[in-house]
Amino acid sequence: MLENLSENLCVSKFQGIHYDQWACYELIVTASESKRKTWKPITGLMPAEAMSHFLLRNYPAEYVSSQFRAIVN
Repeated sequence: MLENLSENLCVSKFQGIHYDQWACYELIVTASESKRKTWKPITGLMPAEAMSHFLLRNYPAEYVSSQFRAIVN
């Protein structure tokens, strides 16, 4: 299930037996007639701490890292 962090960015959780991992996606702009949003993966699977650092490093002005930490906790 995708969790929206912003209008153009979301994450999804992959649960494992001993750990969870996350992947990040960004919105692909499609034709305006399209009813579905299309998301492109921008990361591979990574632990929550690494994802938080990725978001902080790449999207510092959008506060998505703090939104991600709220989803994880």
